[in-house]
Amino acid sequence: MNGKRRRTYIFNLLSKSEEAISATSLAKRYKVSRQIIVGDIALLRAEGYKIMATPRGYVLDETEKNTYIIAVNHAPDRTEEELQLLISNGVQVVNVMVEHPIYGELVGNLNIKTQQDVDNFTSKEGYLLSTLTDGIHLHTIVCDDDDHYQRITKLLSEHNFLYDN
Repeated sequence: MNGKRRRTYIFNLLSKSEEAISATSLAKRYKVSRQIIVGDIALLRAEGYKIMATPRGYVLDETEKNTYIIAVNHAPDRTEEELQLLISNGVQVVNVMVEHPIYGELVGNLNIKTQQDVDNFTSKEGYLLSTLTDGIHLHTIVCDDDDHYQRITKLLSEHNFLYDN
């Protein structure tokens, strides 16, 4: 199979999938190396396809509608609590962003929608981006509408997550 055809198949598979698909599983499926898949994704992105890399694999980024940015602040040991509060109230957490003094804005794609996603994220070893900024960070979230967003920010405030300078 040539690269163009494989990229078409990859995009079609991503567009039909409800879950993230890892580069490793795509490589096995199409009998190429993982690095070839990473290159395919880069070429698809260069063509304008909005493909997001998450800790679990690739997904199409379809979050342009009803997206909001929230500023939060908490210690690392409250990360799971924050994420559970959001997803249990129907919010998708698209990413986390921090402002770094040298690199500027650093973004980590999360795509957290379910408790399983929270469990997968919190079970990983490593440092959270928010540790670079004493717990202050932003999330892009997806809500149903403005009323939903207002309820979420109130809830975050009640649980002392919302950043208030």
